[in-house]
Amino acid sequence: MSLLKKGLSDSGYYLIASIGNKALAFMVIPILAKTVGVKEFATYDLFLVISNFFNILIILGIDSGIAILLAESKDNRVLSFLYVSTLLISSTLIFIVSLILSFIFLYVDELFLLSSKIWIYIGLYVLFTMISYHTFNFLRWRGKAKQASFVTLFSYISGMLIGLYFLYLDKSIEAYLQGLVIGVFIGTIVALYIAKEYIFKFQLLDNSKELLKELFQLSLPFVPNYLGNSLMQMADRVVILMLFGKYELGIYAVVTKLAMIPQVLIGTLSGGFVPVMFRNYKSENGKSLIKNFFHLYLLFIPIAFFIAYLLADWAVELFGGSNYVEFAYLFPMALVSILFVQSGQSNGFGYSIKRKTHYIMYITFFAVAINYIFSFLFGYLIGLEGVILGTLIAGILKTYFHTFYSERLYPFNYSFKLIVSVSILSFILVIFSGKGAL
Repeated sequence: MSLLKKGLSDSGYYLIASIGNKALAFMVIPILAKTVGVKEFATYDLFLVISNFFNILIILGIDSGIAILLAESKDNRVLSFLYVSTLLISSTLIFIVSLILSFIFLYVDELFLLSSKIWIYIGLYVLFTMISYHTFNFLRWRGKAKQASFVTLFSYISGMLIGLYFLYLDKSIEAYLQGLVIGVFIGTIVALYIAKEYIFKFQLLDNSKELLKELFQLSLPFVPNYLGNSLMQMADRVVILMLFGKYELGIYAVVTKLAMIPQVLIGTLSGGFVPVMFRNYKSENGKSLIKNFFHLYLLFIPIAFFIAYLLADWAVELFGGSNYVEFAYLFPMALVSILFVQSGQSNGFGYSIKRKTHYIMYITFFAVAINYIFSFLFGYLIGLEGVILGTLIAGILKTYFHTFYSERLYPFNYSFKLIVSVSILSFILVIFSGKGAL
């Protein structure tokens, strides 16, 4: 009973932190979109996407790989070594990347249409969020859920509030990013203070090399999957910048961030169901729950399209302001493509059951390639909505193959007729809701 109470208590803290961060993230978007110009909002979108990409590179999957070592270790010297070592490794990688970028800026004025000042903000933001995240992850696996949740929530709140204050003083995205960086720096100081006992006890151990080798062996296999998902997000941005410019990217960024809200809600909901489903996948009731959960997810996609189609103008104006209403028709299209791209969160237990998670990497990188190819092709032919259509094609193929190979590993009797039917219906709805030349 004590373990159950502990589990429920920890889950409650994580849920509060997760919902709090996501809610605040979506609350700040309308303020930014209505305060700064469309091109400046594109800068904010690129800031987030690039920061996320570099976070994956410098964390190296340690957040997942370290779980086993932390769970098995009771010696405070080992715990201290693992925590401080992960901070030093990631900090070293940030330093190397910063040197490379500094060298590049000797020859260019902008990189990815971002100035050197914005790249400095990216570097500092990645550094500070990395420290807070490593601390959160370390405390979480040590069973200190309350402290861990406080670290991540405080860092985000302080960054957002100071960023909004700077935005109030100077209505520019640079001002907001400057305040954001200062806020997450304060969050970092708090995180390090909470974990100070492990920092002060740091020392090299006799088996330091063996521990680091084991840490990398456990962590690095996670990196390709994380990178694949990040590259999926970056694909559209790269294509839009190649074919159009920052104005179109700003439009796309606001519309897609609005379209992500249903997926975030579903992801939060499924986060509570996944542990239950995974623990009971052998029972008939468990198999039925797993199958029906994914089928309901599929059926929700066309329903979500129609709701978004009816509310598009109102929702886009409320979320982004009058500058974006002209492009409200993109909202239901983007919503459908995002739901397909993220469908893997609702199925695919076969990969984990059979320890074949590297298959997910192959499928994800295949989807990334398809996304680049079709988004560029359709974007060139019919404009911005063509980029979304290309993403939809990649998402549909990703859903099909993700489910197909999962079923071959461990069957749950998913309905492929349903997958194909919903895919065809969604594709038709997206085409006829657009204003392109198809």
